[in-house]
Amino acid sequence: MTGYFIGIDGGATKTLARFGGGDAMPLEIRSGASSLSQDLPGAIANILDLCRELLTRRGAAPEQVSIACGVAGAGNPAAAAQLKGRLESLGFASVIVTSDAQTSLLGAGAGEPIVMVAIGTGSVAMRLNKDGGIRQFGGWGLAVGDEGSGAAIGKSAVRSLLWELDLHGDAKSDLCRHIMQQVGSQRASILPWLQRAGSREYAALAPVVFEHLPHCQLAQKIVRKTAVDLERLIRAASDDDELPITLLGGLADKMRPFLSDDLRARLVPPKGTSLDGACALAQRHMEYA
Repeated sequence: MTGYFIGIDGGATKTLARFGGGDAMPLEIRSGASSLSQDLPGAIANILDLCRELLTRRGAAPEQVSIACGVAGAGNPAAAAQLKGRLESLGFASVIVTSDAQTSLLGAGAGEPIVMVAIGTGSVAMRLNKDGGIRQFGGWGLAVGDEGSGAAIGKSAVRSLLWELDLHGDAKSDLCRHIMQQVGSQRASILPWLQRAGSREYAALAPVVFEHLPHCQLAQKIVRKTAVDLERLIRAASDDDELPITLLGGLADKMRPFLSDDLRARLVPPKGTSLDGACALAQRHMEYA
């Protein structure tokens, strides 16, 4: 049995790492992004650096430590295997690499059955069943998924701008005039923006939509449509079960009021974070190491 654990929560904007176990107080440090889908080499290097720093600061040998990483992009088996292999090369007693959605699920319910819906730049829902089974819904990315997300809101806003330009030759609504300032006013400037824009660029436009929400019918229409898509995701994950639902992510508070009454009645605050879930996963495997 190992004496220590490391939990890591790696996402598109930041990475959190916690060292625990033994008699000492837990040590937590943070760094930049570590998304395996956006920058695989950079993410691996960042996570390894965090691990080395924690080991050094705690004076622990890798073989004394079990580690669990919940990382964005770990749904890609090849990317997850690369990270797992590099961590194993450091000599850890046991290594688990999974998605940050799964560690968020485990943290949000503290291991109890729950439906977790993360809505930020992207979106994903996961359900922890009463029998311990885990199932994911959504999380397919901007091109075909990410319903109810910030990126989806931004994409709808840009699409609305393009329609106004096609129909009127100019932006007519206050919202589209604001969006036009971000993406360009002419085809020659808009097309290059569209070619380079990804989830983060579209999601960066979502705050503009919410700023116009009180007085702009177009903003209201976009948010209502987003709420419909989000509800579809939540109901699919619920599978007619009355499990509690928790919302995570930067848009959780903003989208909560637009959900139907029956869903809002099942909402509960999360009991923990993705980092808590990663630590719990690492601790669970300590006894087998």
